[in-house]
Amino acid sequence: ELYQWTDASGVRYYTSDPDSIPEVYRPSARDIGSPRPREALPVETRRDVDPGVMPFGGGAPIVAAVEINGAALRLIVDTGADRTMISPAAVVRAGLSATGGRPVQILGVTGSAVGTELVVPQMDVAGARVGPLRVVVHEATAGRADGLLGRDVLDFFTLTIDSTAGRAILKPR
Repeated sequence: ELYQWTDASGVRYYTSDPDSIPEVYRPSARDIGSPRPREALPVETRRDVDPGVMPFGGGAPIVAAVEINGAALRLIVDTGADRTMISPAAVVRAGLSATGGRPVQILGVTGSAVGTELVVPQMDVAGARVGPLRVVVHEATAGRADGLLGRDVLDFFTLTIDSTAGRAILKPR
């Protein structure tokens, strides 16, 4: 079972352990059941673009070329991330507002933080158009990348990693 509660600042939290919910929020916590498969996003395959081939090697992360509103972004492929995360600067480059969205709690291996949820009408990834999509806007320490490409998008692709050839391929399902 999965439980959800919202703190006094409006940040939503999720847990499978009801004892981890702070006492003050337990009365308002609700059982949202077991995780369910994601709803299918509309995916339109573009015939004029080859599947996304991403070279990698030397310990560097796999980086996908993504476009939002014609703005080119570089997102690190992160199969461990539930959601796609984009930096505020990249969101602004794409012509979207990085403020005014709903606050969301981000939990990861390095700790927790608060980000903003934003609806991206359409994202071009590996020859396919995906959207609308809810992404998290947060300043990530992703080096030269603009954020992370999470499973909310990757679930609609087949990811093939060929470490011998030093490339990864994203292909729409």
